[in-house]
Amino acid sequence: MLALWALVLAAYSNSFQAGLVFDNSPLILQDARIKAVTPQNLRLILTEDYWHNSTASGLYRPLTTFSYLLNYAVFGNGTDSVGYHWVNIALHGMNVSLVYLLGILVLGAPGPAFAVAALWGVHPLLTESVTNIVGRADLLAAFAVLAGLHCYVMSAYAAGRRKLFWVAAMLVAQAVGIFSKESAAVLPGIMLLYDLTWRGRTAWRGRAAAYSALVPPLAAFLYLRGTLQTHIAVRFLENPLWSADFWTARLTAFKVIGKYLWLFVWPARLSADYSYNAVPLFGWHPAQWEDAKALLALALCLGAALLAVRWYRTRKPLFFFLGFFFVALAPTSNLAILIGSIMAERFVYLPSIGLAGCVVAAIRALGRPISRGRQFAVRAAWIAPGLLCAAGAARTYARNFDWLEERSLWTSAVDVCPENAKAHNNLGNALEQVPGRLPEAMVEYQAALRIDPDYAEAHNNLGLAMVNSGGPLPEAVAEFERALRINPDFAEAHNNLGTALSQMPGRLPDAAAQYEAALRAYPDHAQAHYNLGTVLSQMPGRLPDAIAQYEAALRIYPDYAQAHANLGLALANSGGPLPEAIAEYEAALRIDPGLAEAHYNLGNALSQMPGRLPDAIAQYEAALRIRPDPQLREMVDRLREGRK
Repeated sequence: MLALWALVLAAYSNSFQAGLVFDNSPLILQDARIKAVTPQNLRLILTEDYWHNSTASGLYRPLTTFSYLLNYAVFGNGTDSVGYHWVNIALHGMNVSLVYLLGILVLGAPGPAFAVAALWGVHPLLTESVTNIVGRADLLAAFAVLAGLHCYVMSAYAAGRRKLFWVAAMLVAQAVGIFSKESAAVLPGIMLLYDLTWRGRTAWRGRAAAYSALVPPLAAFLYLRGTLQTHIAVRFLENPLWSADFWTARLTAFKVIGKYLWLFVWPARLSADYSYNAVPLFGWHPAQWEDAKALLALALCLGAALLAVRWYRTRKPLFFFLGFFFVALAPTSNLAILIGSIMAERFVYLPSIGLAGCVVAAIRALGRPISRGRQFAVRAAWIAPGLLCAAGAARTYARNFDWLEERSLWTSAVDVCPENAKAHNNLGNALEQVPGRLPEAMVEYQAALRIDPDYAEAHNNLGLAMVNSGGPLPEAVAEFERALRINPDFAEAHNNLGTALSQMPGRLPDAAAQYEAALRAYPDHAQAHYNLGTVLSQMPGRLPDAIAQYEAALRIYPDYAQAHANLGLALANSGGPLPEAIAEYEAALRIDPGLAEAHYNLGNALSQMPGRLPDAIAQYEAALRIRPDPQLREMVDRLREGRK
């Protein structure tokens, strides 16, 4: 096991450099529930959707969120990704150890078991689950399934209190898994597969208690999940199978299974996303290669089923590992039920154990019986797992570099899946953050819209890029309006449309209406409150309403420096008490000392209070250091000379 851990750590040694990319931002950086250990946060984690402030994912994974809380608040990692990566590596290391024990259980010898664990532990297909921090849900679910299976096997050979202990441990494992990710519900299926493979090891009557013990955690999960005010809102972009007929969807799902098998064999081109149109729908044209892939994958699956039947009595390890792959993949395969995503590499974190086991079991089977003339060939065959592990570790190490930042991640995704609309859109977002790359970002948004003209987020992002580039505002407005025709409740598009309209002559009332629409769609949109306050402050007689909007923004986001500064200015312009305005300016400058206008406005407020002229001059000087201005310099010099 020490050797296995060392191998895994070597393969993932550069993963600690990877930042909080992809879904890590909304699930960690933007989740207020994990910022502090408070009774309220603990209650919210237990009673809310996995995606904070969302009711559209339908996911309930409180233990995974608790693990983020542990990193962020208890370990004090905050926004530093290193601590999160250590937890992921530790979980993966424990899973590798459990796979090693499973290999001994199935193959009966430590050598082949080591080969299975090593081949699986460093396989590049697992990087999304290990290097991507929010892949932790898959790590926890796999840990629970593997640990639960071991506890079940131990309970079968125990009696009395020891049996009760192992059954209780299995119950805990199932609870940990199901409350970490829904796919851990496969534990009963894996247990049944084990029992069917080795029916003679224990009596069926003695197994009933163990199976019954899995009912309470599963029932508790279903009950708590049912109490949430949430629903699954699947977008066509994420899983286009929802828009297809039954057989088209299922044949496409078989094509996805074929892609998983190919990626396990040849993981040279991996992607963080496989949404529309990375996997084209089956089109009932078998002569076309894309449709032929689906039929070929279906043939492979049927062939695997026939081989499993043939191997049931003669080669039980192959039967078990082959069955393990299909049972573990079942919840995310889109065959029985359609889920939120058409394909993801993280979905095969647990199932790929079966594939690694098949490889090693097949090599082992080829070595029996061993004649003298075949000994050299068999020994050479056992070199293959070592070479595969070395190649896998090297590819994993290289793949980790793609996860370093958003730009490298989505550049690799576009390279692997050039027809993936979401990858182009996300690459545009990443490029937009790099100075001088805005034109390239706009090209990526346009590429996303070429693939999916109804991609509301891409329309919104293209419009915002036009605004930021100083392009024609009417064209930007048209993009925002296209986004809103597709999704009328798109709060961000309403907010951005308001920003564009506010820069056009005579359109302030229209801009205010868009900000109000954004707040109807998302009442906790702090920036929309701030923007509405800014527009209202420019409209006659609306200063009290502007103050209310700034205050609303600050209730949602107390560290919103510009909102503090603008609230101070609104209070000063409304004739309110100057100390209140001064307090807001000072709050803004504590958060962001580089706000030149806040220094200037604070100087203006202080200059109107008896005996505070030196303090006012100090604020003007601070503003000048940030943003030199000849007129302000002249005024400060006159104040220093004691003249008006």
